[in-house]
Amino acid sequence: MHACKKQHADYQFRILIKNGTDSLMTVKLYPKSQYMHFEKYLYSEKYVKYKDTTFVPENRLGSELFVTDKIGWEPHLLATEVFDSINVSLSSGKILRFSPGGAINYPSNLFTEKEAWIYERNRFEYIRMWRDNYLESDDYIFVIEGTN
Repeated sequence: MHACKKQHADYQFRILIKNGTDSLMTVKLYPKSQYMHFEKYLYSEKYVKYKDTTFVPENRLGSELFVTDKIGWEPHLLATEVFDSINVSLSSGKILRFSPGGAINYPSNLFTEKEAWIYERNRFEYIRMWRDNYLESDDYIFVIEGTN
């Protein structure tokens, strides 16, 4: 048998939140009602996956807020489409609040400022029988950095 290898690409668009501080933080999401299912929210239209609305974001890579296969979104507009608000509790007791109406205790707002997001294009490879597949991901990361 002669196997020919073809490459196949899938595409996704992700928004993530990352802890860029030296302390522990907890994120509490308030998704719009259409994204809620029991006590979890739909965080991926691409794979129809649900997760908890409260979590500790990863320091190294960040944690996914939402994933879609609809390419070309602006990160702040996707956040506004999916969430009513987002709260971040710092280990110091300080609470950061983000909503389309403004940000409290943080200088930038992930709901209204595209510039608040860091863009990365990532390529994930996986092998399936007879061909190589890869996933192209347009990732926008909102990094919470040191707050006074």
